[in-house]
Amino acid sequence: MKRLIGMTAAVLLAASAAPALAQNAAHGAADKGDMQCFAVVAYLAGQSEEGSVEHTGLASGMMYFLGRLEGRAPGTDWLRALSDYILAPDEARLTSELEAQRERCGLILQTRGQALVEWGAKLTAAAQARGD
Repeated sequence: MKRLIGMTAAVLLAASAAPALAQNAAHGAADKGDMQCFAVVAYLAGQSEEGSVEHTGLASGMMYFLGRLEGRAPGTDWLRALSDYILAPDEARLTSELEAQRERCGLILQTRGQALVEWGAKLTAAAQARGD
């Protein structure tokens, strides 16, 4: 948990205390799912060596889930909501919840990553066909 908090501290530094996510009816299931994934990826990034390819990829994953949240509700202070979620008083519940979401979140990133790889290959082939 300390590594999760450490990794997200820089991102969440500006956030201040507010009611916990579970008590905030404004966040729907999709929002909570993306917040869980952000927290899972942040935890894994905290376990990786800073500056490594893995760490960089995981940081990109955090941005992906933050982007999904912001795209769904651009006026929401998502950094505050993420702080509230990650700093929830029931650490055991949070840890259990995040462990249960780890595979789902990884699959989302794998699927999007594979789509980018395929897109890049098509783009490269098209550029080569044009002689670029």
